[in-house]
Amino acid sequence: MIEQSPYALTVSDGFNQELILKDTWLVILHASRTPPHIGLLVNGNYNSLTIKGHELNIDLKILLKTIQQKKIETLFVKLQKHPVFSLDYQKEICQLYIQKFHQVKVNEASCLSPIKLFLQEFYALDIRQDELLFELIERLKLNNYIAMTLGLNIESNKLENYEFSLPMYSNSELQEIIKTERSNYYKE
Repeated sequence: MIEQSPYALTVSDGFNQELILKDTWLVILHASRTPPHIGLLVNGNYNSLTIKGHELNIDLKILLKTIQQKKIETLFVKLQKHPVFSLDYQKEICQLYIQKFHQVKVNEASCLSPIKLFLQEFYALDIRQDELLFELIERLKLNNYIAMTLGLNIESNKLENYEFSLPMYSNSELQEIIKTERSNYYKE
């Protein structure tokens, strides 16, 4: 039996590529890893902040090809449709928020930083500086902002009753991992 984290997402049965071509989705890459990576997919256009810098205007086909080739455990979390703002406008603002940060840096920015700004702008979620991904997902759930979750490369032993447990970690662990990843990246 899997030890359940109290922070879990209900994953729909089956993966449908057509569904993720439209609307706004949080994309959680390496979903079991501590920490996972998060980006935003708007109308089939993926954007995220990484240690290398900005990933902007990545076509869904390219993202899916990478996910499939590297067998990356991925969750696609569909956000409720915004009642006012168009998807094009949301994508534009998402990219502006990513560009506010140079790259992921210790005690400065994580991949979640521009996502928090986006969620504040479009979903009125206040920014909590030290809030981690699993905590933010929980607030999205409590506010009924999650329409559905799809999984790709999620092994059945990672699901219990369609529930995927997100990894839990502390802010100090996150900062240490960012420090290590940055030093590994800049050695190359």
